[in-house]
Amino acid sequence: MIPIVFWLLAAGMLAAAAFAGTLRVWLLALIAATLCWDNLIIAAGSSIGAGDLLRGLSIPRYVAHAVLTPMLILVVFGVAGLRRRLWVWVLTAALIAVGVWTDLVHMSLELREYAGTLRYAYAHATPPIPSIVTVVVLIGVGVILWRREKLPWLCLGALAMFAAAGSGVFWLGNAGELALISSIVFTAFKLKQR
Repeated sequence: MIPIVFWLLAAGMLAAAAFAGTLRVWLLALIAATLCWDNLIIAAGSSIGAGDLLRGLSIPRYVAHAVLTPMLILVVFGVAGLRRRLWVWVLTAALIAVGVWTDLVHMSLELREYAGTLRYAYAHATPPIPSIVTVVVLIGVGVILWRREKLPWLCLGALAMFAAAGSGVFWLGNAGELALISSIVFTAFKLKQR
């Protein structure tokens, strides 16, 4: 049953990537496409089976999360029409550096099974500080858009992501990512209509 959820999440991310592309929010389209890959590999993991192939297909999932997740800050500042001041660039770069150091430099993956899925996951997971900080910044930008433009979607999507990730339920975290990406795409769409 759970693999079907990941197939559906992959389809949702693919649709979000395509829609972001039509809006010419290219970095968001790239991030959504990598999250589509993330869900596809989880959905197909038990069909692929344990071994070097699944491990090799899994590594880009972690690289994308470490490098691209903080770039959502740049995306939402652009979508919201806020100036990307030096601190925005420095924060984004620092979060990428922390993510690369904590998640990639000493990456150790182990095979895990969950409700019919098979995937490689961190053997010793650390708190995802870059992701947490990114979502908090997105909530802040969402509050600004809600107050200034009467558009609650980014704020609500980021809050949903925060709650889903904090739930500790594996698939719910991925569903939260889809809610977040969809809220950014919808916010970009609504702002381009004005």
